[in-house]
Amino acid sequence: FAVPLATVIADIRQQVAAGARHITFTDPDFLNGPTHALRIARALHDAFPGTTFDFTAKVEHLLRHRRLLPEFARLGCAFVVTAVESLSDRVLRCLEKGHTRQDVFQVVRAARAAGLTLRPSLLPFTPWSTLADYRELLDWIEGEELVECVDAVQLGIRLLVPPGSALLGKPWMTPHLGELDPEALTFRWAHPDARMDRLYEAVNAIVTEAAGRGADGWTTFGRIRRAAELVAGGWRGRGGRGRSAAGRIRSARPAPRLTEPWFC
Repeated sequence: FAVPLATVIADIRQQVAAGARHITFTDPDFLNGPTHALRIARALHDAFPGTTFDFTAKVEHLLRHRRLLPEFARLGCAFVVTAVESLSDRVLRCLEKGHTRQDVFQVVRAARAAGLTLRPSLLPFTPWSTLADYRELLDWIEGEELVECVDAVQLGIRLLVPPGSALLGKPWMTPHLGELDPEALTFRWAHPDARMDRLYEAVNAIVTEAAGRGADGWTTFGRIRRAAELVAGGWRGRGGRGRSAAGRIRSARPAPRLTEPWFC
């Protein structure tokens, strides 16, 4: 349901009075009611023109309402979080995401044309994701100059299957399921390609260590690339249009982001 405009603005007014200079709309269905969402953004900008905001939206909604993106940018939208999850159509079908890899490519182009920063959230480790998928994902992130737009933790996210998950009972999930881990509140699963489980452990060790010392995103990305190379036995991808995995070529201005990693 749509929260009334007056209620939302009253809440924002309280936050701004307390010192907030940026507002986050976390509902992933923000663009499910595009007219209402735009009305709120306009009211926010009119009342507090110096206050920026971000919102979370599905890939399919961003694509459907791409004509609205330039106005959101003009109204002070700093970035948009969207659950890309994977570039593999097979994985996207298994997750029943409602979008395709081509949709992702189109949304990235639309956001860039509108002057919006897109921050994809990812799910690179599933029973159906391959090592080739992971390598392509790294190529895509670097080639599309999204390294600063993807929090390193996103490259180490592994599928959770809690009790009641819609994946339980699905024929493509059942062969991979193990026992329930009551402490983690998720069913265990193993990847059919043991290299993917090794890569998952390596990436998470890199991300955890990097977060502990505040390493920069480009450096961490380069280390993750090298881990993937090691597991794959040598990199044969495009290498992100020739850009260095260590990040020798970087944006002039850092991409806008929250001070803590955020994903949906």
